[in-house]
Amino acid sequence: NLISPPASLASAFNNIQETHFGMGEKISPFDVASSYNNFYEFGYGKGDPAKRADNFKTDPWTITVEGEADIVGTFALEDIINEHQLEERIYRLRCVEAWSMVIPWVGIPLAKIVKQFKPLSKAKYVRFETIHDKENMIGQRYRILKWPYREGLTIAEATNPLSILAVGIYGYALPNQNGAPLRLIVPWKYGFKGIKSIVKMS
Repeated sequence: NLISPPASLASAFNNIQETHFGMGEKISPFDVASSYNNFYEFGYGKGDPAKRADNFKTDPWTITVEGEADIVGTFALEDIINEHQLEERIYRLRCVEAWSMVIPWVGIPLAKIVKQFKPLSKAKYVRFETIHDKENMIGQRYRILKWPYREGLTIAEATNPLSILAVGIYGYALPNQNGAPLRLIVPWKYGFKGIKSIVKMS
């Protein structure tokens, strides 16, 4: 089901800017994009995330920013998101397993988020970390991966105009199984780079 954003982000979702990215692409059906994906925190089957993510709580949500930057600390998600204009970008999500989907993402250029926290000149990379929640993320009870999941980009990749932090799909908030409430989208890389349910940026 399409999900309305929390009240704290409602004004941002009421003002989504359309862009030229992906215009003309045939968009994948929402029911497919929301029921067939990898999110190993909920299990390694493609249907596991949609079946097991209902009880995962994403509101309220905080992001910790640390490392070589002028502005660090722990911030409410809405205090980061509401500083920016949400955009819709239609990108093809490609999986290393040889499948893909065309999805209208709602998010913010990652370059703007990086700039917001004023990284120092010595910062060369941006590292992201997902939440560690064994109670609700059943997959984290098993050694599928070393938890919590982490991913990284160079500063150049993070500030590339194509990289975004997504908070929605199809004009609505991200469903839990798709990485709510905040995930990374780097359209020229395979989907495993698109870390979901981000709680930390370094």
